[in-house]
Amino acid sequence: MPRRPTVPALKASIQRLSLEDRQALLDWLSEHVEAERNAALVLEKGSAAVVDRRQYEGKAYHLEKRRCGRQDCTCAEGELAEVGHGPYWYAYWRDQGKVKSLYVGKRPPWEEERTS
Repeated sequence: MPRRPTVPALKASIQRLSLEDRQALLDWLSEHVEAERNAALVLEKGSAAVVDRRQYEGKAYHLEKRRCGRQDCTCAEGELAEVGHGPYWYAYWRDQGKVKSLYVGKRPPWEEERTS
């Protein structure tokens, strides 16, 4: 298993970067930190069984199984990860302090780009 770099070693490496490269790193890091925060907020809700999580273009993407809400459906009883509908991709991000979500579907956007 590869060794994790220490914070002082990372700082030393970053200080050797050009200003342009540091700005690119800051942009990338900000995007990923925001996506992680969004993912953490969504997981606290417990409304879905998250099968997979990814970050892409500043948004947190979750592959989720969910219940439909109909009482006579097979998803109404049992472990959500086993009986829920899906899995389907959902995107999550923050807008003006609120967590927003969007149903994406079976195929995530990074797969759409490869097939186009």
